[in-house]
Amino acid sequence: MSDKTKIQWCDSTVNPIMGCAGCELFPAPSIILNQLDHEGMRQSSLWHEGIAEEVLLRLFEHAPTPTDKMTTTNIYHTRHALCDYLSNGCFGEIDCRPLLRIIESAVSCYASRLHLNKATSIGNPERKANPGYAPTFEEITQYRGRMGKTATLADLSGRIDNESPWKNGLARMIFVSDMGDAFSHQSDFAFLKEEAISAIQSNAGQRHLWLWLTKRPRTMGRFANEIGGFPKNVCAMTTLTCADQANLRRLDQIREVAADCRGLSIEPLRERIPVGRLDLSGIDWVIVGGESGAIRNVNPFNMEWAIELKEHCHANGVAFFMKQLGRAPHWKGLPIKLRNTHGGNWAEWPSEAKLKVREFPAYFHSYPAGK
Repeated sequence: MSDKTKIQWCDSTVNPIMGCAGCELFPAPSIILNQLDHEGMRQSSLWHEGIAEEVLLRLFEHAPTPTDKMTTTNIYHTRHALCDYLSNGCFGEIDCRPLLRIIESAVSCYASRLHLNKATSIGNPERKANPGYAPTFEEITQYRGRMGKTATLADLSGRIDNESPWKNGLARMIFVSDMGDAFSHQSDFAFLKEEAISAIQSNAGQRHLWLWLTKRPRTMGRFANEIGGFPKNVCAMTTLTCADQANLRRLDQIREVAADCRGLSIEPLRERIPVGRLDLSGIDWVIVGGESGAIRNVNPFNMEWAIELKEHCHANGVAFFMKQLGRAPHWKGLPIKLRNTHGGNWAEWPSEAKLKVREFPAYFHSYPAGK
């Protein structure tokens, strides 16, 4: 839980559940293993399919905290040991740099990266998970009391915010699930009803807007149906990162969620999403952002993609919020350097791009009802 956050489109964050069952930003181990094998076979005739898993399991067995669990977290924490092992020449001359890039670039979800740095590691038996973090990102963990405590935060309705003028006049906006996905497991529904919905519907909670994000909008929709639809102060949201079938399916599914307000977080935007494939019916809000992280691992972000999305939103009466340009922004085909490593300071953005747009849905401006 964070009373204050640097995330430009909200005021606070809260996580009734930490951790996630995985997505394209935190892939299953099998995906990483296949990529490692492909690179290994490209470099050496001695490498064959299955070698990556075989070697990593051997390293897990001899880690300071031994395990036989093949997880994305354990692969990440063993990446340097993998390179050390391969340096003995057992598979010939292997350049480990591409292998490191495969592992490090696979994990691009900022919540998972924080867990990798702050939760447990098989390579460091002395390191305990920081308070408030799940033991590992794969371990879906419930936390009681967080939502209720967040509901008691001060009412910000009608505020004047000189530092973030785009928030002027709005209620406190609370991002739910910035450090995981509360809808990873349907078995958590009873907990979410008791912990989350009761807090959102409380007298204190009704003063705020709760922006609930998931990569599993179908499961979110099932939950919303069980409770008779989300309360009026919840904006149901899902994430898109590209234009593949799985991502666009989320767009179809979020439209089916029983909520009075719905949004898309198109972040990190990793490729152009053709607007002809982005049906915004039933959508009130679109957030766009480039990818942050180590420069060697992030995908380039072409500002022209965001301009196209902005124009598409405005043509369809949808509020558009340009959050950040990310670590590797490009403008007119050329990379641009920014001091802010997330590209979130719009004072640095090229003015001619006309992307200094941070809008909220009309629904937010009318909340509470009758305002």
